[in-house]
Amino acid sequence: MMRKAISPSEQLGLAIKIASEVHLGQFDKSGEPYILHPLHLMQQFLFDKELAVIAVLHDVIEDSEGTVTLNNLQDAGFSHRVCSAVQLLTHQSDQDYIDDYILGICANVDAVRVKRKDLEHNSNITRLKKLGTKDFSRLEKYHNAFVMLSDTLVTVE
Repeated sequence: MMRKAISPSEQLGLAIKIASEVHLGQFDKSGEPYILHPLHLMQQFLFDKELAVIAVLHDVIEDSEGTVTLNNLQDAGFSHRVCSAVQLLTHQSDQDYIDDYILGICANVDAVRVKRKDLEHNSNITRLKKLGTKDFSRLEKYHNAFVMLSDTLVTVE
């Protein structure tokens, strides 16, 4: 049963609750609680509560091992704007990173904005204990995606 969309402030509170539950016990590459990452992104978008909600939820479906779905978010009352962006920000295992995933994100300006901040934060090497070959490869992939997303924003704005 789909509920009426709840206010942006209510969405933000619920998003933080859901993300905290999903990311409980998860840690980033530097050993910090993973929830700090989406909360960091949220802080970048407090001028627009729905963008902040998208930032908090950007990894929830992907990291929930199937316990949170797009339908769950819609049924909980998250707006179409939020759900559309979160759906695009969810990287499916069968998607090519650039040709499918990043290109798909380019279709939604909210998803582009959040993904750019996500890539910036994930590319911050001060968050890593040490840099290995895999890290350099990942950073190059992130850089290429960031450039593609930035070109999209220039075209849109």
